[in-house]
Amino acid sequence: MRPRWCLEEMGIPYELMRVDITQTDKQEYQKLHPHGKVPVLVDEDITIFESAAICAYLTDKYSDKGLIPAPGTSARAYYYQWLFYAMVTLEPPVEHYIFQVLPDLPERISPLKKRSELSMDDTLAWFTQVSEPLTAALEGQDFLVENQFTTADILTGGVLMWALQLGMLDNHKILKAYAETLREREAFGRANQDFYAKVED
Repeated sequence: MRPRWCLEEMGIPYELMRVDITQTDKQEYQKLHPHGKVPVLVDEDITIFESAAICAYLTDKYSDKGLIPAPGTSARAYYYQWLFYAMVTLEPPVEHYIFQVLPDLPERISPLKKRSELSMDDTLAWFTQVSEPLTAALEGQDFLVENQFTTADILTGGVLMWALQLGMLDNHKILKAYAETLREREAFGRANQDFYAKVED
């Protein structure tokens, strides 16, 4: 979802290849992603996985599209901060909550021992704690870096979209408003419109 949203924001043409979990078991696919997951980006002779890496790569490659601050600026430093924060700090409690809400996820996606480490209340408290700097940064502005939309908003917003759907933002007014603002973007709508479409054989 996040790499596709990034491409839509930049107006870069792409071919979307849908796979289901049975296809990811095949050796051919696991040459693209060693864990048999999605997403994977194939760009000529470059094949990479991990959505944050894909978005960062695309944003660097098409830096003229305006989703990344200029090198050497303070804005670029904060941009990097929020990229890493989204994936390393904000996503883990949200992902853990997903495992608790959806206990039937396959073992390779959600290891069973990971699902019982914390209660749902503990997970929500964890999320509240780690989201405090994000809430403070967003107070009085729509976007993270100098109030300009960047890929940092795509990665952070992507995590918060999950949290919003799970009801985790009900007590987080600023984060909920931020997520809803991002959800209204036309590029997000295009990336999300057939997100759950059936995979054809």
